[in-house]
Amino acid sequence: MKAIQTVLVLAALGLAASAQPRSETAVGQRFFNLVDAVQHRVELSAAELSVLANDDLMRSRLHSDRPIPTLTQEGLEAAEVHLCGSGERDLVVIGDGASFAGANVGPFWIIRDLPTGSVVVLGEISLGLTIETKRSNKCLNVAAFAATATDGTTTDYSFNGNRYIIAKQKSAKLTH
Repeated sequence: MKAIQTVLVLAALGLAASAQPRSETAVGQRFFNLVDAVQHRVELSAAELSVLANDDLMRSRLHSDRPIPTLTQEGLEAAEVHLCGSGERDLVVIGDGASFAGANVGPFWIIRDLPTGSVVVLGEISLGLTIETKRSNKCLNVAAFAATATDGTTTDYSFNGNRYIIAKQKSAKLTH
């Protein structure tokens, strides 16, 4: 009898879990920063590391004016998100290692894995990155936040069909 009750309770929990809204799981993690980085880390493929190695922001962070011959995942964390559809693999990559992060900012990239190959669609230096709920060209918008000692700046990005572009930027004095 105890085994039957356990099975029924587990089945009920499974049904309750499957009835929960899927919006968060369809997108994945929405908030990224240098401290907590990613919740569910994924490994970058060779193709994804290759496009990062050729990215201007990556080369500037590693002080290289040429493509980096061999980029490893060391100092990089990645999380899978679904910005344009649940069937596509999009990644948020954070450079949180000593080679990447500054005093209070670090690089963030968004990589889309398309049938034609991996593409960096956003590279930004900031404190954090947020996946928004509004969409542009069928992809979720993104916001980045950066700060100096006195000002905070939020940059909103929209997807133009190929990459994320600045839609709006707002700065404000930080209150102490």
